[in-house]
Amino acid sequence: MTVAAVSLLWLIVGGGAFLAVYRSTLIALWREPVLRHPVLIIESDDWGPAPAVHAQRLRRLIDMLGAKKDRRNRHPVMTLGVILAIPDGPRIQEGDFRGYCRLLLSEPQAAEVLASMNEGVNKGVFALQLHGMEHYWPKALMASVSNPAVRDWLSGKAWHRTEALPSPLQSRWIDGSVQPSCALPEDDIASAAGEEVDKFGEIFGSLPRVVVPPTFVWTRAVEDAWVKSGVKIIVTPGTCYTGRETDGKLIGTGQRLLNGQRSPSGAIYMVRDVYFEPAKGHAAEDALQSLERKMLLGRPALVETHRFNFTDDEFAERSFSELGKLLDSVVQRFPSIMFMSTEELAIGFEDCGADWLEDRLLNRLTVYLRRLREVPKLTKLAWLSGVALPVMLLMLGCKGLFLLKQKQKIQPEFAPWT
Repeated sequence: MTVAAVSLLWLIVGGGAFLAVYRSTLIALWREPVLRHPVLIIESDDWGPAPAVHAQRLRRLIDMLGAKKDRRNRHPVMTLGVILAIPDGPRIQEGDFRGYCRLLLSEPQAAEVLASMNEGVNKGVFALQLHGMEHYWPKALMASVSNPAVRDWLSGKAWHRTEALPSPLQSRWIDGSVQPSCALPEDDIASAAGEEVDKFGEIFGSLPRVVVPPTFVWTRAVEDAWVKSGVKIIVTPGTCYTGRETDGKLIGTGQRLLNGQRSPSGAIYMVRDVYFEPAKGHAAEDALQSLERKMLLGRPALVETHRFNFTDDEFAERSFSELGKLLDSVVQRFPSIMFMSTEELAIGFEDCGADWLEDRLLNRLTVYLRRLREVPKLTKLAWLSGVALPVMLLMLGCKGLFLLKQKQKIQPEFAPWT
């Protein structure tokens, strides 16, 4: 057998093995929408019933976001992952910790925070997303009152900071009072999911279109109940977690989720995997580098941050300073930056008609090849199977066509080789 015949056989067999392993990944990455311009969305979680100082910090965010605009004259958008209720500690103590009572965002004590949220929405700088009725499962919380830390937390200040709870209890859609965690009854899930969607609509005047699962733990039953209640979009970290292990670590499905992907329940998945937590050392420059990488991959930068960065006095000034640097740098470094809400972006992905979506084959193919290099072990198997060589030739061809366009002074809006 000649060398050419052996090489061809190797390519056929290796290519078949490669496709068998990565077929679904290859298809999913091609279907994932490609952005023509960089997109930045700041996603901030855990806002809910809180003292007046939180309202003041929200108004400061409104002023900061309102001072910047993109080339379409749009302000940066910060989505607020809203928690609708916290424990009513005094009433729980009066009942000797035998029953749960909640304090809602709509009650007079939280009126200033609610007003600031609505002000930001009216000014186009906030977009509200459902984070949960609570940031925990109430029955799991009450089952943990024998834990001194939990009992002290419930007995403490009037405004309970859910960030201070043990991590497993912060996952709403499991019973985190035991490790490993236990699944919740599906009837209870359906009732609670419907209740929180309805309560969100009652408080804000419209049902939530976007939901952010607390600690990114949710199950198919939760998702089905959300969608049945009117939720259209689920923000994810690029995968799904369904529980907690004995040591409290998250248990994942292992499935990779992509922007614009349809869930089995019919919701649209969005991926948030850029971190901006100045209180934990994440600076503006880190987020900017992530945005640049996302731009090269044709993906949006959904930037995760939490309220404690802006509400805790220890971190607030640094966090506001870093946010200011981020916004200033974004409009300077990325003149074509686009600001929008996560809902608007997801709907644009679904409609496929937005002018900021890339539809030119050469640019889409270039981005696609970049995305493939991001998949763990794919590149190694591509070389072992022999598939990498023709792919490299394809990439060189794409680069040559792009350089030819430059020579002809045809300047595409998206320059994949720069």
